[in-house]
Parts: sequence; structure tokens; C-alpha cells
Amino acid sequence: MQADAVASGKVPAGSGCHGVHASARGFGHSVLQGETMRTVIPSMSRGRRRSGAPHFHWGQGVAAALLALLAQAGFAQDTARGGPLYDELERMDSARFEAAFVTCDADDFAAVFTEDAEFYHDRTGAAFGDEVRSLKSCPRDDGVTRTLVPGSLEVYPMQGYGAIQTGRHSFARAGEPGAEIAQFVHLWKREGDSWKLARVLSFDHRPTPPTE
Repeated sequence: MQADAVASGKVPAGSGCHGVHASARGFGHSVLQGETMRTVIPSMSRGRRRSGAPHFHWGQGVAAALLALLAQAGFAQDTARGGPLYDELERMDSARFEAAFVTCDADDFAAVFTEDAEFYHDRTGAAFGDEVRSLKSCPRDDGVTRTLVPGSLEVYPMQGYGAIQTGRHSFARAGEPGAEIAQFVHLWKREGDSWKLARVLSFDHRPTPPTE
């Protein structure tokens, strides 16, 4: 089913940890490599203990660095899945598909996009400008619904332009078993006090098995 493309007029009717581990591995390699490192570090530790200075534990330093990196990664993940920007673009995503699949309002649908909007679909190809902004069918009339996959939506700010929104959504047709699921990437442009959808990637369309 290619319902997202149908609504856009694309086809006729018919949404790191690796770096942390790498840093830890690199640190461990340099500490353990060569006789010099094995002899100098203990001597430094003994010198500090004799002088009464606090003893520095290398293991504690590595643990603290890893915890700091993980905390930063956790903060980035939290802002991608919540906050004012996330909430605002979640509403814009809802408005787009409300106009396309529920009210089938051509004017509201067109108002979501920039004048030079581009839409790329893995099955139907590319569309540009007015072709993207035109609502040429109403999936509602064919019993088609779109559902955002819970927990899949993420939003990332783009400095000086707007934001990137990613997620997964499913499309189902009344009376038919199963559904189709796909991934999407939306590039939103900030224009004054409003948001406009400038680029859309819709891909990885595949069927899902019927639920029992």
C-alpha cells in the first residue's frame, strides 16, 4: 500500500555508545602497552602516597569520563523525544496527516509545505513543488488510516534552518488484514513564526503480519 504517496498525488488513488566504547578501548590499550607505562604509573602513585597528596586511581578517572559521556548522550536522547520543539513538530506532523487522511482539505494540506517542497518515495520516486503540495485523492474514502508508531518520533534541531523529524508510521485499510509500515524523515523549515515542510523521505515500506 502506498497511501502516503497517494495522498500527495504521487500515484493515482485506487512518519553514541560506539564512541564511548572506542574511547575506553583506546585508553586501556595505551595504559597496558609497553614496559614503560607499566613501571611509570605505579611509581607515580607511590610518589604521591609518600608526599601525602591524594592518590589518583586511573580506574576512577575512566569511570567518571564514561559516566559524563553517557549523561550527555542521555540528555540528547531526552531532547530528541520531548520538549517544546518536539511538541511543536509533533503537532505539525499530526496536522499534515489530518489534512491528508481525515479532513482531506486541499488548502490545509498545501499550506504545510514550502513552495519548493521535495518528496522522495522508495516505490514511486520523486516529486517537486506543486506536485507535492497537491492533494489529489482522499485516502479516507478508501478506508485508509495512518497511525504513528508510538515512541518512534524523534526531533533534532538544525541550526539556522529548522529541524529534522524522523519516525515510523503504519497504514491500514478497513476490511483488509495486516498493514504497511514505513519510515520517514521530514526536514522542517522555520519561516517566521511558522513551520513549513521542505523535504520528505518515505522509505522502507513493508507489510506487517495481521494481528491475532
